[in-house]
Amino acid sequence: MRKWLVPDTNVRHKVFIRMLIPYLLFICMLLGIGYIVYRETIHVMEKDATENHRLVLEQSRDILERRMDEITSIGRQVAANTKVIQFMTVTDPFQGANTYSVLDTIKSLYDFKLSNNFVYNYYILFKNSDLVLTPGSSYTMNEFFSRIAVYDGGDTEKMRKNWLQTYHSRSFLPSEHMNIGESSYQMMTYLQSLGLPGNPQAVIAVMIDQAEIRKLFQGLNLSQGGWAYILDDQGRIMSSLSGENTGLPVRLADLKEQQGIVEQKLNNQSMIVTYTKSTINGWTYVVGQPKVILLGKVHYIQKIIFSLTLLFLVIGVSMAYFLAYRNSKPLRALAHSLKELVGGGVKQHDVYGFISEAVSGLALSNRKLQSELELQVPLLRASYFRRLMQGQFLSTRDADILLKHLGLGMEDEDRQYVVALIRIQGYDNGYNERLLKDLDRVRFASAELIRELVGADGFAYDVAQDQIAVLLSVYSHDANKHREKITKLMEQVCQAINLRFQIVSDCGIGGYCDRVTAISRSYEQAREALFALVRLDKDGLQWFDELPAALNDYHYPQDMERRLMNVALAGEQEEVTRLLQALYTENFENRHLSQTVLRLFIGELWGNLVKLLRQLGMQAEDVYIQIQRIDGAEPSYESLQQHFTAIRLAYSTICQHVVEQRSSRNIELLDNIRTMLQKDFADKALCLDEAADRLRVSKVYLSQFFKDQTGINFSDYLEQLRMEQAKHLLRNSDYAIQEIADKVGYASSNTFCRAFKRLHGVSATVYQRSVEVNV
Repeated sequence: MRKWLVPDTNVRHKVFIRMLIPYLLFICMLLGIGYIVYRETIHVMEKDATENHRLVLEQSRDILERRMDEITSIGRQVAANTKVIQFMTVTDPFQGANTYSVLDTIKSLYDFKLSNNFVYNYYILFKNSDLVLTPGSSYTMNEFFSRIAVYDGGDTEKMRKNWLQTYHSRSFLPSEHMNIGESSYQMMTYLQSLGLPGNPQAVIAVMIDQAEIRKLFQGLNLSQGGWAYILDDQGRIMSSLSGENTGLPVRLADLKEQQGIVEQKLNNQSMIVTYTKSTINGWTYVVGQPKVILLGKVHYIQKIIFSLTLLFLVIGVSMAYFLAYRNSKPLRALAHSLKELVGGGVKQHDVYGFISEAVSGLALSNRKLQSELELQVPLLRASYFRRLMQGQFLSTRDADILLKHLGLGMEDEDRQYVVALIRIQGYDNGYNERLLKDLDRVRFASAELIRELVGADGFAYDVAQDQIAVLLSVYSHDANKHREKITKLMEQVCQAINLRFQIVSDCGIGGYCDRVTAISRSYEQAREALFALVRLDKDGLQWFDELPAALNDYHYPQDMERRLMNVALAGEQEEVTRLLQALYTENFENRHLSQTVLRLFIGELWGNLVKLLRQLGMQAEDVYIQIQRIDGAEPSYESLQQHFTAIRLAYSTICQHVVEQRSSRNIELLDNIRTMLQKDFADKALCLDEAADRLRVSKVYLSQFFKDQTGINFSDYLEQLRMEQAKHLLRNSDYAIQEIADKVGYASSNTFCRAFKRLHGVSATVYQRSVEVNV
């Protein structure tokens, strides 16, 4: 008798440690995964924190470039003004008729009054006359440089020579402090010389307010050591957006790309430098901020994560210790239970060794279960063939071993397999309790009859209420010779079933396969062959490889696919319905497609539908649920038709959604147009082109859209608004015609008077007098 020894304290400690190690490994794995997620999260947060600066820079750059283009355009228009050109030759502006030329030229400058809020004012300095003109005023050159444009620390004479004797073509001068009257400004100056490059006669000087430029960069956080600069293509500081211009702190050599984010060590401090370069004028927009400030939130989150990680580690180790201790106790108790169960013990210092030996002894008692398992072999065979037909075996080796284990004798390497599917007819017009019982009887008896006829080389298995699958095996070297034998065998089976039960049965046979794991393919082919008999309303026997070629090809050309998606995106319900009906007629009626091919066709339609839903931002979950609900039914021709009906409804929903969205956008756009016109009709620059630019649409689309929605042309509607306000002012104010024309958005009184008379049949003057007489 072997004596049982309870493990000593040392053994118990070993059990505890063996239990503890897996928990610790699991904690380490979680920490590793958490560390990877943490690094990725911090990286994304750092990228988001720096990306905001880049977006602000790009937006500010685009706005500033547009404003600069406007200034350049005004400079060209002023340079082309005939009155300005004629005045360049005047040497004595206050002699004789030249005085009138001064006034006339000043008056003409009103036509170029800038609406650009970046521009403080613009001046034209004439070299010959020593005179400076601006809308509404004129100054001598000395008066201009001593009282109007006084630059801090600037050499007036040198500046004057630089402006007038050097030819400037769209030149921008860096921003400087200057005094205009009693006020101090930070101004950037734009210069455009008039005359020939070798002999400039005048220069246009546009003062650009630095304060307006700074407003563009309000989204940048430049506190606590941050700075921002705008540099021209020569590296000069054109504008400093962070206080005084004390020199550029960034190393330009590091800014090699068109745009980017770099980290530089400046004054012993890590700075995140974000920059972007203009492709139009080569200017560089650069902003820097201390890394500790920019990534302050990121560092705060880092501290929280590290604290939580430490807390998790302490709690995790404590829990691991507790669980290891708790789980080791049942293990020792199990050892004691096994000792009592086996009626003795084994001398083992390792509790696992004892449990292993004890369990191996218990395994001997399983032998008595073998006889009971033999009774379950038919059920096991049925379960095995169900998995075989459904293609659930991934390993040929496992399937062959199970064949041998079940004693089916079909696992030879030189064998090929083929599946025949027999359908018992007469039970497809609805079921009741009596018919189901009769069908069960017929199916069971038919399966027994088939087993008798096919012998050891086949196996019969009922796969559906009215269908029986027959798996046959033949030797590979004469598989083709067995085709006629199999045909006769299955015809004999069908005839025997028909004669014995006075019913009609038909049979579909799949193709040969050389592996057990490929039997599911032969089974699907047999189903398709049987499906073809049902579709064609024929009886008898059908091999899969004898099916017409048309059964394996569906009609869905690429051009029709693209057109269907495009008209659905356009919301054309009628055209979508027509295309879907054409596809249904061709694939479900004109062509005799197999179930498998129809499934592929339906699958492609569903795929296109999901793409459309994603493009439109619509939810696709309902579609997936609908597909699962329909697929949950028994696969049949009717279920495929249900799929197509569901696809029709889904396309209809898409078209309705597109139409509703379009209607909503149209209402919003029309409201925006009317609001803009009601608010800004007095703006002389407001026209179709200007409105299209503001609304970010093309002028052709805007004109057609407004006409379609209101029934009136855009220009006519704008003219009506202006005329209504003009009539109101004519009736209720003492303004002169010129003033009224200016207040309602007309550039000149002549244009206003012609439009008024054309619309009302009388001139504005006559209309005003008639109102006064009536009063």
